[in-house]
Amino acid sequence: MAYRHTRHRRRSRFARRVRRAIVGAVVVGAAVVLAAGSILYWEITTSLPPSDTVIRYRPPVVTQILADDGTVIGELYAEKRYLVSLDRIPRHVREAFLAAEDDAFYRHKGVDLVSISRAFVNNLVAGGRVQGGSTITQQVVKSLLLTPKKSYERKLKEILLSMRLERQLSKDEILGLYLNHIYLGSSAYGVAAAAREYFGKDVSELNLAEAALLAGLPQAPSRYSPFRHWPRAKARQRYVLTRMYDAGFITREERDAALHRPLLLASRKGNFLAAPHFVEHVRRMLEERYGHTALYELGLRVHTTVNLAMQRAAEAALREGLDELAARHNGYRSMFRQLDPAAQEAYLLQQEQALREAVLEPSQGYEAIVTAVRGASARVQVGPFAGELIPDPDDPRGLPTLQLNDLVRVRYLDVDQGGPRFVLDPTPPLEGALIALDPHTGHVKAMVGSYDFDRSQFNRATQAKRQPGSAFKPLVYAAALDRNFTPASVIVDEPVFFHDHGRTWSPKNFENRYFGPTTLRTALTFSRNVVTVKLADRIGIRYLVNYLPRFGLQGPLARNLSIALGSHEVTPLELAVAYATFANNGSRPQPIFVTEIVTTQGQIIEQNQPEAVRAIPPPTAYLITSMLQDVVSRGTGRRALGLGQPTAGKTGTTNDLNDAWFVGYTPQLLAAVWVGFDNKQPLGDGETGGRVAAPIWKAFMEQAVANLPPAEFPIPDGLKCVNVDPATGARAVAGGAARLECFRAGTEPQVSAQPPAVQMATHDEPKEPPALDFLRNDF
Repeated sequence: MAYRHTRHRRRSRFARRVRRAIVGAVVVGAAVVLAAGSILYWEITTSLPPSDTVIRYRPPVVTQILADDGTVIGELYAEKRYLVSLDRIPRHVREAFLAAEDDAFYRHKGVDLVSISRAFVNNLVAGGRVQGGSTITQQVVKSLLLTPKKSYERKLKEILLSMRLERQLSKDEILGLYLNHIYLGSSAYGVAAAAREYFGKDVSELNLAEAALLAGLPQAPSRYSPFRHWPRAKARQRYVLTRMYDAGFITREERDAALHRPLLLASRKGNFLAAPHFVEHVRRMLEERYGHTALYELGLRVHTTVNLAMQRAAEAALREGLDELAARHNGYRSMFRQLDPAAQEAYLLQQEQALREAVLEPSQGYEAIVTAVRGASARVQVGPFAGELIPDPDDPRGLPTLQLNDLVRVRYLDVDQGGPRFVLDPTPPLEGALIALDPHTGHVKAMVGSYDFDRSQFNRATQAKRQPGSAFKPLVYAAALDRNFTPASVIVDEPVFFHDHGRTWSPKNFENRYFGPTTLRTALTFSRNVVTVKLADRIGIRYLVNYLPRFGLQGPLARNLSIALGSHEVTPLELAVAYATFANNGSRPQPIFVTEIVTTQGQIIEQNQPEAVRAIPPPTAYLITSMLQDVVSRGTGRRALGLGQPTAGKTGTTNDLNDAWFVGYTPQLLAAVWVGFDNKQPLGDGETGGRVAAPIWKAFMEQAVANLPPAEFPIPDGLKCVNVDPATGARAVAGGAARLECFRAGTEPQVSAQPPAVQMATHDEPKEPPALDFLRNDF
């Protein structure tokens, strides 16, 4: 008995010692865990980014480029986003996202432990991630404050920051951040951008069916893209509508109606919505001025000068004019470029890299290399795609003669058992440019830089320097008028030689004829080369070269007489501004593309008012305008006649018919047109500026000035008008031929007309060695 009692006491003491050891271990363990947790918590909390960063966050926003009527014509962005307040987002749009992502958003404090547990179990059972447990608050924190790296540390930080953020912002403020920030695919960030990208609507116009489709995108924007995976997008929309019904946001009838409501997706237009060459020019100009970050992230509103009606008219006129020219020459289909084997290999490698992930688009144009010729068809290679080139079913001409290694333009037609099939691209290989501006304000109203922007982004209106030919002559005549010549001054059109920089040459007229005594008015009207060169020689090449910069010409000017016939290369924009000096009463306007730039806060950071530099005297400008009116009414520019407005202009064609120009203006609008090949091939026999460029100019101007009120060219002070003999330039006599001519006061002729003292020159060639006829520019 005593033994048993002693043994019981021993066991009790042992049990107490064990209990004390366990309690001690638990206490020590708890202390260690608490200490470790405290250290971990301290480390994590001290490394947390400040949650008020979210409050100060300014996300990248779309910069919009606007036409003169406020229409959006271009968008520039790092992230395509339009910030909208929550009250502008319809209730059913907000509820669609809440149902899909966090239906307990307004009930939890930033973290939903039930959702996290449910997602953990579902993902564990599925063996992968099938459901997320993050609240909308957590998603905002993760995207704005943390990295996307998955780890327990990041998850803990996310939870802590979410709880902090809920104490700093209201639920509506957090939801507004989310709906403006979330990525929804196709470069769209936020619901406002997604509404425009997928449906072409303002977010306020979205219906329930559209809202549900957008709300299904955050989980996997690419996987559920309606553009690429329509069945998946519809399935996801069904899920969202069901969740909205289960959450009590909509009724069963509303769910079923939205599920069966047709959805019309918007066409994808890219960044440049209209006037692409104009928008690209503005983009380049502003990026150089403000930098890439400011232009692509600050959400600027860039107000420009382009007029969409005039722009559409310019694009149509240029394309139709080039098509007509190409049709006269069988589409210039003989102008295929042939590559040698080494160049072919390099070209194909470069093209293959560019098209590696591309998909052949129906009717899209591509460059192709002919790899085999088989009677009425051929094999071609387009980067990684090899296919058959067949006659176009809509082109009765069939295929032209092709050779191995020819580089041709083709269009993708379709695919059959043998692979892709192509037809020749019917778009002509030649190019053109048209630029129009208000000569009084300098506002550029329309600009086209190529036949097709998708084919060539190179802007020939502002970047391509070409010889203007006879379109340069009015600048020379203006210099002469300021050297005491008058429109009635007479210069003999006859064979003549010049020794210029070690060369001897004899200028020729386009007609290969000479016309004897000729007034300057007549010489400019009919674009007489010989008279123009002799005029430049008389006023002096040094004087002429020093005078020409008044028109804003860029680059050094060669000190030789060939400059009088347009050997100095210019862009269409440069020549348009030079002519605007005549149209603007002698003041050269500064070309303006952007009128105002405004930030999202309404601050004006740039404003451009019209400004002009007095370049030449107003009487000189008016006299040139008067002479250019004769060019249109009875000279080389007759194809520009018929606008119902006073019209002045000048044709230009360079040596060997490489470039065709027409620059002209009415009292309200000026436009310059250039046509040519990039490689400076001839346009073809008879394809002068008057035949090629003037009709394009007229087709554009007919539309552009149709609704403008009639006006006249203003006559400045300092002119005196008298009747003169049109042949001799002397004062007209009673009963003789007469024309009313204007002169700067004091320069009018004092002598009456007499029989000509100079005999008409013969049409024989000069009796000297053959001339260096390196410039026969005319028309």
